[in-house]
Amino acid sequence: MSKAIYISAMPFSRKICRDWYIDFLIENNYDIEFWDLSDISNYQDINIKSYCDNNITVHKNFSYKNFEKMLRENKKIKIIYVVVVSFHRQTSKIYTILKKINPYTVFFNWGETPEGGISYKKKSFIEKISMIKNNQLPFKGSLLNLFGLLYCKYLKVFDKIKIHDIYFNAGNYANVPPKAKKIININLCDYDQFISNKNIDKSSENSTVFIDSNLVSNSDIKLNGLKQINQERYLASLNRFFDMFEKKYNTNIIISAHPTSEYNTDQFNGRKIYRLKTAELISNAKYVLSHHSTAVSYAVLNYKPIIFLTINDWEGEYEDYAIKEFSKSLKSSFINIDNIKSNDDIEINCVVKNIYDQYKYNFVVSKESEGLQSSKIILNEFNTFYAR
Repeated sequence: MSKAIYISAMPFSRKICRDWYIDFLIENNYDIEFWDLSDISNYQDINIKSYCDNNITVHKNFSYKNFEKMLRENKKIKIIYVVVVSFHRQTSKIYTILKKINPYTVFFNWGETPEGGISYKKKSFIEKISMIKNNQLPFKGSLLNLFGLLYCKYLKVFDKIKIHDIYFNAGNYANVPPKAKKIININLCDYDQFISNKNIDKSSENSTVFIDSNLVSNSDIKLNGLKQINQERYLASLNRFFDMFEKKYNTNIIISAHPTSEYNTDQFNGRKIYRLKTAELISNAKYVLSHHSTAVSYAVLNYKPIIFLTINDWEGEYEDYAIKEFSKSLKSSFINIDNIKSNDDIEINCVVKNIYDQYKYNFVVSKESEGLQSSKIILNEFNTFYAR
C-alpha cells in the first residue's frame, strides 16, 4: 500500500484531515501516519505517544532526537512526507534535520494573504522599518527577532535546510524558493470546497456570515506575541455591532466559528454557531463579516460583499494592520466597531468584480488549475511517484 506521512506543526484535527487531503488519500487506499510536532522539544529522554484515529496512526510528544531517529528508520522505505511546517526561526531545526536525512518531501505552498510574505517584501525599506518598529509583524518582539530573520537567511544562503521535492503552489503570490526542484500549480484547499458547494441549491435566507478567527484565545496569539484582548469586552463590542447590522440590513448573522474556539450560543446572544461549514454558509449568505482570515477566499469566490472589522484595542497593532491590508486589497468596507454610534455609520462597499478576481488569482487560484479539483492533481502526482 502507498504511504504518506504528515509532518505537522499543528496538532491533529478533523480540519487538517479535510483541508490537507488526508481523508481523500485514505479514500484512495493510502496508508497515513501523522507526526504531530506541535510540542517538539529538546528533551532527550521522552517517549513518543501514539494512538489511532479513523485508521490514521498519530504520533505525538516528539523530541528532536526521536524525530530524527524515526526519519532514519524509514530511510530505506519509499514514503512521501507531506510537510505541514512553514520555515521560520522556531521551526528551523526541523528543516535542518530534514536536510540531514533528506526524505522525499512535498509542501503545500498556499495561505499567502495581503499582509504577509510577498506582500511585505513589496513594501519599501522605510515601510518595512516602520512596521518592525511598531511591532506590526506577526511574530514575537519584532525588533528582538531580527536575529531570527538573519539566522534563517544564513540557513537558506548556505544550503542548510531541506528544499522540498515538490512545491504545490496556490496563486501568484506563492513564495517559491529559488532552488525549488519541481513546482505544480494547484488551488487553495478552500477552492475544492467551493467547487463541491457550487451545485448545491442555494438558500433564499437573508443571512450574514461572521468568519471567526478566535482572536481572543487562539494559541498563536501568545506564540506570535500578538496583543491579548479581553474576551468579554470583545464579544460585547461584536454583539452590539451585530445588533445594529441586523436591524439596518434586515439580516440574521450566523457565526462560522474557528475550529479551535469553544464558544457557546449565549456568548453571541443566541446566534447560531457552526464549525467546518464556512464554504456552505458563505455560498448561501448575502453579506460576510470578518477580521482577517484565509477563509475570506469563500467570499471572494462567491463575489459576496465583505466588511472588515477592527476594535480600539487593535489600533497600531498587527491585527489592525492585517485587517486594513485585507480591506484595501478588496476595496471593501473597513469599520472600527467600537466607533459605530448608530446604524447610519455602517456602509457596505459594492463588490468590484475585477478586484475580487485579482485577489483570487493572487492568493487562491492558479490559472492553470482553475476549474479543477486540487485533490485529483495531488493524487495523480503521488501515484506517479509510487509508479516509478
